[in-house]
Amino acid sequence: MNPRCELAEWVSAGHPDRLADAVAERCVQHARQLDPDALVGIEVAVHRDTVFVDGRIAAGRDGPGTPEEFLPVICGDAYRAAGYGGMWRPDPSRLRVLSDLCVGPLAADERAIRRVSDDQNVVIGYACADARTDFLPPVHWLARRLGERLSAWRSAEASEHFGPDFKLLPVLETPRDREFDAPWRWRRLVLSIHHRRDLSYREQYAALMPPMEAWLAEAEAAIPGVRATFSSAQLHLNGAGEFICGGPHGDNGLSGKKLVVDHYGPTVPIGGGALWGKDPHKVDRRGQEVARRRAIELVRRGAIEARVTIAFAPGETEPFLAQNETRDAAGVWRVIA
Repeated sequence: MNPRCELAEWVSAGHPDRLADAVAERCVQHARQLDPDALVGIEVAVHRDTVFVDGRIAAGRDGPGTPEEFLPVICGDAYRAAGYGGMWRPDPSRLRVLSDLCVGPLAADERAIRRVSDDQNVVIGYACADARTDFLPPVHWLARRLGERLSAWRSAEASEHFGPDFKLLPVLETPRDREFDAPWRWRRLVLSIHHRRDLSYREQYAALMPPMEAWLAEAEAAIPGVRATFSSAQLHLNGAGEFICGGPHGDNGLSGKKLVVDHYGPTVPIGGGALWGKDPHKVDRRGQEVARRRAIELVRRGAIEARVTIAFAPGETEPFLAQNETRDAAGVWRVIA
């Protein structure tokens, strides 16, 4: 029987798209601290030392303040939190912040309908029955876990060698009829990570392999075989050559682009839209939370996997469609009540 491959991607907070997401989300938090009913729908673009924000923010009786007041602080904080500053450009204190924002108070008539959908939307919630991977597809969970571990390690122990911008892509093989405890086998771990100019491949491998093996050993209980079948031969590190021009100086970024990473990886349909830069009243975010919660409830009741599809129409307070699908031990998907 031929094995199948499962794969997923994770993108660090220092990647340009994630910088844009972080600025967008901090704008949402700024508005909601002033007014829990704040209306926020914005996009953010970053390139080199420039950040551009557009869209609308409505909050409170007096508005959220002027963009010239709050945006430079928000942008600088987001870049610093991601690891920029010092040898890793751009300097968070010297960003060029531009905007075309509609800002102002939240009108009473808009506040009264904040719980009414202002757009059409489809969202899909997913869960598998394995709590060891937080009910997420195993390789998607692994990508996120490795990315979080690598980010923390870089910040605490290796920031003089590696920059904050990186992406990783684990690819694992599994038997086609895999059950939860069947062993996995590595096909490849693709890692592109920003590094200082004079750091050789040998030094990069020497620095990264020991912590990577330790993180995989932690994950072995959730994904059998993930440590035992891994070696330096599976690590495809900076395959395009030196990665010395990273972050917004190496690429542009836009909020809301990492939809597959934000949801469940490429093995699960995502539906919906961007999660960042939108307040929690908007159906993109509210619907995703509801769908995910319902999917977890279904696997806790005995399903092997569950998908919940929810659809909203403008002007309604509740979804007009909520379809539950579950997979049984025989691999059959069924629509259930």
